[in-house]
Amino acid sequence: MKFTFSKSSVLAYTSSIVLLGVAMPMITPILASGSPESCKALKSPYLYTAAYFIDMGHFNQECENNPLAAVSSFTQAIRLNPKAEEPYYHRANAYYALGNYQAAVADYTQVISQNTGRFGFSSAAHWNRARAYEQLGEKQKAISDLTRLIGDSSPNADEYLLRGKLYKDLKSKESAIADYKTAEKPLQQYLNGDFGTGPMNPENEKKLDNVRNELSQLNS
Repeated sequence: MKFTFSKSSVLAYTSSIVLLGVAMPMITPILASGSPESCKALKSPYLYTAAYFIDMGHFNQECENNPLAAVSSFTQAIRLNPKAEEPYYHRANAYYALGNYQAAVADYTQVISQNTGRFGFSSAAHWNRARAYEQLGEKQKAISDLTRLIGDSSPNADEYLLRGKLYKDLKSKESAIADYKTAEKPLQQYLNGDFGTGPMNPENEKKLDNVRNELSQLNS
């Protein structure tokens, strides 16, 4: 059984995932719900500034479900402030939603190259660029981004899950097994309630079942 991910999952890499007791950065767009209340809040008093066009981009993408218009708004923000990483990151997400993975990669790369520090968008850009590379069939490049994220270790099981899938696709059996085994332990701990809210999330149970199915196939 292969793992499947929707396009929206790339924008919701973690919505404040807490795994192994570590809070991962929020990487979803500002408006994750697209609720009327959130959409009404997107009325910037600073007309025609970079911040205004960023807000408009979020409105277009999350409230109007119009990523093409979002690209236009984020592009205006970039023209007004070309050194800011934020509009590049959000435009990349909009390009991804449009299926323009090459453009998404270019913008994620721009974010990574000019990241302003650990509170910037660099980690999110590496994750999302890996997903874009996967869509383009450039799996080794996707693995490189994930390896950069994981470093010596990572508390985020999703990074190991995706890299394990890519290794399996590339017939790197031992590497795939190692990543799936690494992901299995924290997922089980999470479901055991070791971190408080694990049993409340059925998605973790589904991921764990998928991991064990993959390991069973790889070890057969």
